[in-house]
Amino acid sequence: MDQLLAKTQELMDDNNYDDALKVVVQAINLDERNHKALLLAAVIQLESGDVEPAINCLLRCAEISPERGFEKYMYLGQFTVELESVRYYQLGVDALQRDLEEVPKNSEHAAALRRKMAEAYVAMTEIFLTDCCFESNAEEKCEEYLKLGAAADPTCPEVYQTMASVRLSQDRPDDARECLAKSMALWSDKDQNDPTQIPSYDNRLGLVRLLLELDNKDQALGILERLQKEDDESVDLWYLYGWTYHLQSEESGQSDDEKTEALISARECFGRAIKLADAQDFENDALIKHARELVAGISATVPLSADDEEEEERDNANPNADAQEEGWEDVSSDAGDSDIEMKT
Repeated sequence: MDQLLAKTQELMDDNNYDDALKVVVQAINLDERNHKALLLAAVIQLESGDVEPAINCLLRCAEISPERGFEKYMYLGQFTVELESVRYYQLGVDALQRDLEEVPKNSEHAAALRRKMAEAYVAMTEIFLTDCCFESNAEEKCEEYLKLGAAADPTCPEVYQTMASVRLSQDRPDDARECLAKSMALWSDKDQNDPTQIPSYDNRLGLVRLLLELDNKDQALGILERLQKEDDESVDLWYLYGWTYHLQSEESGQSDDEKTEALISARECFGRAIKLADAQDFENDALIKHARELVAGISATVPLSADDEEEEERDNANPNADAQEEGWEDVSSDAGDSDIEMKT
């Protein structure tokens, strides 16, 4: 059993999920109540997009070991909805608490468990901010879970970022700014090249959205620039770039040239997002629809050059063309410089 589980993990580390599943099935055939084998099978199936059989494995894990093993509950929380999802996250928190009681209080293991607990409370808060926002106690639950998250791990940036979302929903922008400042202070001086030291890519995209809601475009551009260096194939990244420049174009006190530059940069970024979405079968149709509408609006104000029109026709004829051929370089976040430089 130990050899089969070790081999399964080795294959998973190599992203060889097909062979990993074959090996872990052998382990399950040896012992169909082996919690670790079932959990590995579930993770492999989730990575392969086979959600329903994965959930069946996770539910089997919960049946075999209902009080220990928080991971299964965290996965079930992600792949269920509304109050059912909250229930699974709470079961995960309960399992984490049992684990915490058995490890040294100031150990690295305890710190990791507390971080997982805080992240679970964040997930529960976000459910009441979105799917369960019409529940009569939604606001009360958000406050409760954020307080518990901060108590579990006061150094978790996601707790305070989510708190900023709640404050915005309460129409308390000054408090939201304070929460974001506290969140960013927890990781801004950490090694930005170490993914264990900073929030995830998607989390920082969420941070950009909050900064834009609070009209902090310069800081949003700084974070987008960093995200671009990490992964420039994100549709959301380029949409947010475009939206930031579009908002810049609407600022008062700008010259006509500055407004035009911002709009051109916005159009280029939206165009990049649209091309990537076509190539990746991007699922957020509403976002891309909005990007296309904004491009059309910008082009009505700032007409395309002859070369740009020719390129657009070429793209429309072949929407899945490799966006990398554009040769995009870094976007500068310097104040007053909103151009996107492109290789010639």
